Amino acid sequence: MKITEDLVKSLCNKASLRAVQSLNLSDKEINGSLDCTVLEQLANLSVLDISQNSITDIPESFSLNRLETLDCSFNNLKSLQFIQNFKNCTQLYLDGNDDIQLTDKVKAFRMNSSVHFVDEIRRSTVENFKEKFEVMVKSKWEVLFAAKYAEGFSCDQFEHVLQEFYTSLTSDLLFKNITEETEWAILKDIASEIVEKAQDKSLFNESNMSRGTPRSARLNHKWLNRNDSGPSSPSTPESSGQKDLMRVKPLTPKSGTCTPASKPSLKRGRDSTPTSSPQGQPAKRARDTTPSTPTRRPTVSTSIKNTDEQKTACLPSVGDFDPAFFIRCHSTNNDPNDNQTKVWRCAFKPSNKDKSSRLLATCGGQNVCLIDCQTGIVMKRYKDSSKEEDFYALAWSTIPYKTGSKEGKINILAVAGNNGYIKLIHPSQFVMYATMEGHHDYVSCLLFHPEEPTHLFSGSKDRKIILWDVGVPDFTDYTTNNKKLMVFNTAHTDALNLVFSTKSQMLIAGCEKSCYGWRFNNKKSISRDPNFEFLIPSTMSDVESGDSDDVEVVDGLALLPNDYIAAKCNGSGHMVIWNLHDNLPVKVIKGTRTVEVKVSALLQYTRTSVDYINLSSTSGMLTAGDDKGSLFIYQMGTFTKKHKSSSDQILGYSSKLLWPDLDVSSSKGKMEELPDCNDIVINSCCSSDDQTLIACGTDNNLVCIWKKNPTSFR
Repeated sequence: MKITEDLVKSLCNKASLRAVQSLNLSDKEINGSLDCTVLEQLANLSVLDISQNSITDIPESFSLNRLETLDCSFNNLKSLQFIQNFKNCTQLYLDGNDDIQLTDKVKAFRMNSSVHFVDEIRRSTVENFKEKFEVMVKSKWEVLFAAKYAEGFSCDQFEHVLQEFYTSLTSDLLFKNITEETEWAILKDIASEIVEKAQDKSLFNESNMSRGTPRSARLNHKWLNRNDSGPSSPSTPESSGQKDLMRVKPLTPKSGTCTPASKPSLKRGRDSTPTSSPQGQPAKRARDTTPSTPTRRPTVSTSIKNTDEQKTACLPSVGDFDPAFFIRCHSTNNDPNDNQTKVWRCAFKPSNKDKSSRLLATCGGQNVCLIDCQTGIVMKRYKDSSKEEDFYALAWSTIPYKTGSKEGKINILAVAGNNGYIKLIHPSQFVMYATMEGHHDYVSCLLFHPEEPTHLFSGSKDRKIILWDVGVPDFTDYTTNNKKLMVFNTAHTDALNLVFSTKSQMLIAGCEKSCYGWRFNNKKSISRDPNFEFLIPSTMSDVESGDSDDVEVVDGLALLPNDYIAAKCNGSGHMVIWNLHDNLPVKVIKGTRTVEVKVSALLQYTRTSVDYINLSSTSGMLTAGDDKGSLFIYQMGTFTKKHKSSSDQILGYSSKLLWPDLDVSSSKGKMEELPDCNDIVINSCCSSDDQTLIACGTDNNLVCIWKKNPTSFR
């Protein structure tokens, strides 16, 4: 049947087309493409029923500004593109169109923001579901597919990519409780939207996208500086903005000697704002002056008084490392010239089976970032809602889970800082799913128990170390049962670094005043006060140079294989290597027992003028930064395999990576020139499990990544 002006007037009993407000063309044997010549003249039409016909297509150009209800049910429609033109349509009926799937109905809400109902589906249902799962779906794409399809793909490949992505979602335990067909359709629509944007690469370029937007497409430059933009939810990843580029030119290697610092030792304020210190100087933090009776440090005599002299022994080579990416992703207010925010800690995500991880977590300022070190892409960024937050510590753990008949392991990330709260983050979705409160001052260090993956130690300026059980989250709603297990006293000082020896079953804390240990051999009788105070000795060269204090500030602590410990005391030109097992007294007494550490070896280092420079150890490779932008690498694997008694032997570093020249001329963020190496403080560093990547965080808001030179693998 042809739709004519006379037909419409007779059906509605109206004298003019402009008077028609409701039109019923149901079961009028209308075939093929809908002829809209007359319908377009119905300027005041609010209800249109064209159901029970054989309509195959509604022209995309067809538009009725006042149409509120459109019934297209029981036709042969193949597309819903037409719905975009009905700006005031609130109800849409599509049942009985065999080629219109449930996913198409869900997509209609995306195509027209005015639609409130599509058959029995409500917009509120769709939006509530998306609010709950959209971040997870986007994160899944980022982790598994973003790099693979970073250059986009053809229209012919769209269905294949979508199906590949959707299949990965249906097998994920995160979505195990989805049972309704409509919910699966909504999930597929979320996936479809992501794949659509990845196809034209717009997914990576939208500055105002909702939570969890991935970074931009594959990188064309080798050395980068990035600065994310856009607001973020306090419990979800932040949107990522346009990237800034910065080329890096490595310096020609120099001599590996160190230069004694001429400046006095400075305390960099963890709890001070960037404006609280003089221009050009790190923020100071006064030493703890609480009355106490610390034990005077012993002194170890060495055959060499100065590390500038010839070394007595060398450690094995680690090969060559090249600077790869220098990234700025922790800026306050996304300022590309923010040189004040400190990147305090970094750590690689635990390896998956035999495959070494390339994902790096960093913390500093209000932000926690997850970076792909192979590409330099900032995969995710969590931004805390509190402007007073400054994240100082992070720690990874791999925890087991069991859901129904399925079981496995997942990684979680704990972060903490200035506000004293410990926050748990699921790295795949970068969802902050739990907050633990217990400290009364800032948290400076975190450590997961190596044998109890849900047990977390946190050290704070409130002079307490708390042992927590973080629990296992329920990934349907991210609820978890966490609890405080025990509180340890740190003898009138605050812990800066923590390590746990499984061989000796002991927690060791490097503190502002000395180094302490707690026995865990008998879990029923663990002492709240430390069992031991370990006195790290000064060297004669430190004493004669005037850089040795009566009480050591142990601002660097790392556990090496076979119960060896590396300790760095602020201001010392050496690091001390000692064996914990060999230093433990056989007889156990009540109270805190003082132990003068017997040194197994000294490592050549450099005297720094600042504190809080942390150590890291991975599979026997020890790394440490300094206040000149340099990285010191020590391959300790061979050393720790041989039992060493007390010794004054000085070992030279395996390699020293110098700060490269950084060219910011191509930076899109109008970045100013960076300070030279004399003003670069390496706060922390770490290496990947396979020792092919080294990363560090600096005092001037940079995350630096070094890659092992391919020639070093030969």
